[in-house]
Amino acid sequence: SGGPQGNWRAPHRVLVTGGTGALGARVARWLAGHGSRELVLVSRRGPEAPGTADLATELEDLGASVTVVACDLADREAVARLLADHPVDGIIHAAGVLDDTLLAELTPRQLTHVLRAKAESAAHLDELTRDLELSVFVLFSSVAGVWGSGGQAAYAAANAHLDGLAQARRAAGLPATSVAWGPWNGGGMV
Repeated sequence: SGGPQGNWRAPHRVLVTGGTGALGARVARWLAGHGSRELVLVSRRGPEAPGTADLATELEDLGASVTVVACDLADREAVARLLADHPVDGIIHAAGVLDDTLLAELTPRQLTHVLRAKAESAAHLDELTRDLELSVFVLFSSVAGVWGSGGQAAYAAANAHLDGLAQARRAAGLPATSVAWGPWNGGGMV
């Protein structure tokens, strides 16, 4: 859910969660190519994620300064430190994990694993940035949250949460767009 996108401009300083993954890297390339000058790429493994050095070089060649940070976004205190150390004017939440299983077979551990990476992380980012002057708060959701997807009960619930969070932010007069992403070529989650 979001507003008109015709006049959308890339923010100057952007934090991209899942920034070293397939979707996050694709978004970071787009941002660097459209005017973002400072990118903070956040993932669980940070600089240790495969391909990170090459990605940083590519983004720097596009004119952006790049900082890669390891952070558990489900840890509220870690997110608060991250935001204090790296002030930004835009958030792109592309982090998430899959732990596929049918609803009848879903364990509490699987549900927690998926919700922490996607929904709980988004809730921390929302709460800790409400007083900031953000121009962009984008949540990469999934069509799984809209109509479900076989074997992805936890993932569907996490993405439905992101859609609801975007609606709540917009109702409060805050920027928010939830992109219900579908299958795409180039890797990534559905």
